[in-house]
Amino acid sequence: MADARRRVRTALVLAVLAVLAALALWADVNAGYRSISLEELGQVITGTAPQSLAYTLVELRLPRVLTSMLVGIGLAVAGCLLQGVSRNDMADPGVLGINAGAGLLVAAFIVFAPAGILPAGVALPALAFAGSLITALLGWRLSVVRGASSPKRLLLIGVALATGLSSVTSLLMLRMGDGDYAFVQNWLAGSIWGATWPNVAMLAVGLGALVAIALFAARTLNVLALGEAAATGLGVNVRRASAGLLAVAVGCSGLCCAVGGGLTFVGLVCPHLARRLVGPNFRVLIPATVLVGAVLMLAADIVSRTLLMPNEIPVGIVAAVIGAPYFLYLLAKS
Repeated sequence: MADARRRVRTALVLAVLAVLAALALWADVNAGYRSISLEELGQVITGTAPQSLAYTLVELRLPRVLTSMLVGIGLAVAGCLLQGVSRNDMADPGVLGINAGAGLLVAAFIVFAPAGILPAGVALPALAFAGSLITALLGWRLSVVRGASSPKRLLLIGVALATGLSSVTSLLMLRMGDGDYAFVQNWLAGSIWGATWPNVAMLAVGLGALVAIALFAARTLNVLALGEAAATGLGVNVRRASAGLLAVAVGCSGLCCAVGGGLTFVGLVCPHLARRLVGPNFRVLIPATVLVGAVLMLAADIVSRTLLMPNEIPVGIVAAVIGAPYFLYLLAKS
């Protein structure tokens, strides 16, 4: 009976989160100087809407809204995986130095690359993803001792890498003009600058595959949560499973960092909130984390675009302001 009630409660929580995500998506589409009614949305879908309305919705708002939602999902899942593998509740993609590595390559490109050598819309996402991947691989290599890598050791090395790389980035920023300095500063703060349809497609395909892998590995994550000795006794190759799940987390965060900038707080707080709602079972924790990440980033995007119109606040700052009080509440309770 208790199991049946728990399953019903979990299903209800997931349904409520899905409804909240849908409402946040519609609210974000309508955020701005001009709201869009359902009738106008139907006109856009059927191709009978005025050109200005179609351009506003299809070329400006939808790419931004979908990018924000997908970035929230990717970072939340990455944080969930990192916390599950390391068994460390403070783990998130920023702790591994992923954002710092991406920011360093972006800053280096702006300072040293000749003007016009590559379009910024192509070069910067590629460099951000490459910086994320290189930093993650370097951290993994440095964490290997006697042929084994400990997730906790990896996190400590990630903190050191993040500090060092951020310092180098700050030095490079001193050589920039005002415009480039402001761009990199907003990027590091978490600005959804890469909101284009090609990037939406890249995120949707990449994150769809990686989240599917994470869901498939939910049972392995549940076993890893029992501890290394117990997991080994149950037939799990802990080293191989940890490496694979870390690779999925790095892939999620690298893709999000490439188009969303240096967002860090989302991957930390979303798994905590989802765990409070549905419990520690990764079979339901991962779907709940996906929905919480989508709701948080959509809400942050609404505030970032509307609070100080026509000026815009970096969405990473807003996400931190929204999530920080709840996270402090969790720390106080525990």
